[in-house]
Amino acid sequence: MQGLIFNRVCLIILAAIPLSLVINAFTKLPYVSETLLGFFVATAALYYNSRVLGNLKSSVIIFAVILHGALIFNYIFNSGVEGPSLILFLVSLIFIIAVMPNKHYLFWVPLNLSVAAVLISLDYAYPDFIQNSYHTRKGLFTDTAFTYGVAMSCIAFVLTFILRSYQKERNKAILAVDALEEANETKTKLLSILSHDLKAPLNSIQSFLEVLADYDLDEEEKTNIQARLLKETKNTQNMLANMLSWTKAQMEGSIRPEMVHVNLYDTLKVAVSIQKVAAGEKSITLENQIDRSLCVFADVEMIKLVVRNLLNNAVKFTKSGGTITISAKAKKGHGLITVSDNGIGIPADKQPEIFGLSTAASYGTANEKGVGLGLKLCKEFTALQGGDISFASSDTGTEFTIVLPLCSEHSQLPVEEPVSPMMETVN
Repeated sequence: MQGLIFNRVCLIILAAIPLSLVINAFTKLPYVSETLLGFFVATAALYYNSRVLGNLKSSVIIFAVILHGALIFNYIFNSGVEGPSLILFLVSLIFIIAVMPNKHYLFWVPLNLSVAAVLISLDYAYPDFIQNSYHTRKGLFTDTAFTYGVAMSCIAFVLTFILRSYQKERNKAILAVDALEEANETKTKLLSILSHDLKAPLNSIQSFLEVLADYDLDEEEKTNIQARLLKETKNTQNMLANMLSWTKAQMEGSIRPEMVHVNLYDTLKVAVSIQKVAAGEKSITLENQIDRSLCVFADVEMIKLVVRNLLNNAVKFTKSGGTITISAKAKKGHGLITVSDNGIGIPADKQPEIFGLSTAASYGTANEKGVGLGLKLCKEFTALQGGDISFASSDTGTEFTIVLPLCSEHSQLPVEEPVSPMMETVN
């Protein structure tokens, strides 16, 4: 900030000195023109030293020395207390406070005040020491008015710059506090998820294993427990995978998606097949109606994660005998991916916060447990790809729609999928 103030004030001075020379041609004050020319050259050199060479500290100190010398000279040869010199002392004091590095102003401010006090005292004690340099009363008023205008311009700039900088830093601090509070709230929610929703399935897994180890069970009972054990393990794995993906995104600050041309059918067919198996376990039909030629501009691993989560949720909240459909088509210059089901729907009171992080667990039609982190991932990762996600839901089913940019007209063919830094997760 000091550098900006110093450089801008130097420019104001460089612009004001030519005008001062014009004013002095009218007032005809002795030695002033020569002094102004010397001060112009010195200011230009110090501006170059600060702005171009980056030597702000030395430029400020040298400028302060030259400035005080010029102020003393101006006071003596420009009518002393009857001239405008004290105005210049005041503006120089404000300037020094604004630009001096560290605590150097503790030396320069008392020096400025002392020099002014000594000059005023000498002027008072020796009335003949300083002569009135103005030939006419009009010249005195003209010079005083011009000096006042230049001084006020410098003061206004310095104070305005400081106030704006303060307001800017204050706004940054407010945003930082808000971000910190949000991060702290998120941390609390994640800890709650870890302490409650992760502990419960692990306890169940432990109980199942203890029963298998401690009791002599028949084959049917063993098969039943193994199936339930596998189900709990999958649910826990899904929860951990989403949690790790989202936590990774938050810790790294801003993940940069690797945007490429993606043939949706080829890219998503494995994920859809995996979810067909999960749907089949609940006697749910999963239909793949993705346009085989549709190409979108997206991150391969991100779009896989988003679709997996949507399909997983559809399976979770659809009853046996239900139907889930995933489709994709081009519409109005965009690629639309739709996942719809005829499940139980999303309660109206939960819809406004469906993409948020909630510590309240949700349960599917077969008592599958989830914490809603998957949909938050869907929202964030879709936005990172320059897309949007929305939904419509009632008690007869839910439909999620993802909007992504289409490939160019010459990029409709399948492309090789790159290796992405996003971790592979299944939800």
